[in-house]
Amino acid sequence: MTDPAGHRPLVAFTSLAIAGAGLVSASAYFELVHGLVSPSALAAGAVLLAAGLLVSLGHLGQKRRAALAVRGAGRSALSNEALLFGVALAAAAIAAAAGLSGARAPVLAAVAGAANAAFLVSIGLVYSVRGQRTWRGFSVLAPLTGGLALGAISVQTTAGIGGTFVGTLLVIAIDALVFSQRWRDITGIGLSGRMLADPWQLRRTQLLAARFFLLDAIPFFLLVTTPTPLAVPLAAAGLMVDRVSFYALALQHTTEHEIEGVEAQLAAPDRAEQD
Repeated sequence: MTDPAGHRPLVAFTSLAIAGAGLVSASAYFELVHGLVSPSALAAGAVLLAAGLLVSLGHLGQKRRAALAVRGAGRSALSNEALLFGVALAAAAIAAAAGLSGARAPVLAAVAGAANAAFLVSIGLVYSVRGQRTWRGFSVLAPLTGGLALGAISVQTTAGIGGTFVGTLLVIAIDALVFSQRWRDITGIGLSGRMLADPWQLRRTQLLAARFFLLDAIPFFLLVTTPTPLAVPLAAAGLMVDRVSFYALALQHTTEHEIEGVEAQLAAPDRAEQD
């Protein structure tokens, strides 16, 4: 397990970056597929990405480390993320500037959307590391589906179109499906003695449920019934809970944990007989 308090900069960075990239990608989708141009959404996404960059630079401690981070591109998942982050931010800023100036530039929107979607994928791949039992599998897809869901909800509810696109509901449904699988994987891990001493692990079901309802279930219901901007802050809160739970529920694969798990399984029948 990891110390959630020590991951606050990463929680802030990933929350801002995923929200920004999701907003840019969703804006590009709505413009290219539905003809719904939303330069303000593109600009908001670029601002969130820039804020994430500032948090990241503060976390690195030295600005020159940011340049060094991309030197391993192609070999390191972290370097790939750093490189794609720069491309995604630059593409989003250019597309937003063109949109705010009144120019129709679908090509720029397409490039920005693709770059930011690729960046979301890279975030998941960075944490797909050996030894972390809750950072693999469907967790790799969570930044992409969660970011797109938040972005689609934001554009959909602030565009003032008076209806809900099926594509928005589909994106939310896909994120709900991906997250439900991740939820099942996490809660399927038996609680060892060490995990029972961790208050985050004891409340993992409540934490995961809060993420599911805030980012998926409630916004989906609101969009189906009466689309309202209220879905945006709810979904944003859900994304924040997602990132907190991602680090708080991290579980490292160790021999000690395996032994404790086996002992817990052996003790289970005895407890059942006593009850």
